Amino acid sequence: MKNSKIQAALLFLLRCGLWHKKQAAQEKQLFPLSESEWAGVYCRANEQTVAGVVYDGLLSLEKEHLPSRQLQIKWSVQVDRIERSHRRINSQIAEQYAFFTKRDLHPLLLKGQGVAASYRIPEHRVCGDIDWYFETRRECTLAGLHLIKNRIPRIAAGGQVYRWANTEMDLHDRLFDLHNPFCKRLLNRYRKDFPDTTLAISGQEVAVLAPQVQVIQVTAHILKHSLAFGVGLRQFCDLAALYHRYRHQLDGPRLEQLYRRIGLLRWIAAVHQFLVHELGLASDKLPFTSSSTPSRLNILQDVWRSGNFGFYDEAYVQRVDGVVVARQRRSEALGRRILRYFPYAPKETFWFPIVHFFNRGSA
Repeated sequence: MKNSKIQAALLFLLRCGLWHKKQAAQEKQLFPLSESEWAGVYCRANEQTVAGVVYDGLLSLEKEHLPSRQLQIKWSVQVDRIERSHRRINSQIAEQYAFFTKRDLHPLLLKGQGVAASYRIPEHRVCGDIDWYFETRRECTLAGLHLIKNRIPRIAAGGQVYRWANTEMDLHDRLFDLHNPFCKRLLNRYRKDFPDTTLAISGQEVAVLAPQVQVIQVTAHILKHSLAFGVGLRQFCDLAALYHRYRHQLDGPRLEQLYRRIGLLRWIAAVHQFLVHELGLASDKLPFTSSSTPSRLNILQDVWRSGNFGFYDEAYVQRVDGVVVARQRRSEALGRRILRYFPYAPKETFWFPIVHFFNRGSA
């Protein structure tokens, strides 16, 4: 019972933080919380990497519903760290972009701070690593060689993950995290119709995907981690924020047709229901109308159990050392997820284990 109350309170505060809409009637039903319940909300907000947005929701509460002064101070210190991290990451993005372009390379910023710009308060989205996409494998490899030449350490031999100052930087030569090889041509054709754009970050104009393509890239990223070991609330907030900010620019019918052709329409319907019913996204902000029949895929249950990228799934996580996760019964975990998601994304769940096995075998 306590866990369900913590969940309801967290989602309520998250909705308030995302959309800045006061909901007095529901607030009276959920609050006040006990000290232990507030501790649970704070813990879960951090596990889901949405502590900054939930804090914004907390500020909308009536005074008698607020947590203890001690927790308020602890939370505000946490938000200050998030804001400082936001500024630091933005500064590093500008530095890295200048580093690459100076060497005649053409990086494209993925996810992260590019998506944060669509939030009501961008500084309160918890930062992750910095992801750069290069159009060809050759250019991606060349970018890595320039980093090594300039003594930017590579985190793991054979990979394209580097440590720039205190931040992890990933280089990619694949834009969409979809494993079905037959959808590549459709995705490439779609992207050509919506050229890349730029975003001002720390005084630097940085190349980013057009919103019409960015929503697909973020959606594919959510599915990839859903099929692997789990995904948290932040990634769904990213998609909700993008929809809310760019709804008038999205080509809904074309997007719906694309999802139908690559076999993701039933899964997208479940995601859209989650965004509306749990995250409070206005239904008119969805790019197209999905099925009104409640989906049998319980995304909230999965998100609540696994936390950010599955780091908190007690059934399969053995140990977490920083960002390194030691997992147990990996094959069992992957098998369960593939079976669960197959009715909703059959093509992707079919190819997901095949591609992973092939890549591991050829490594």
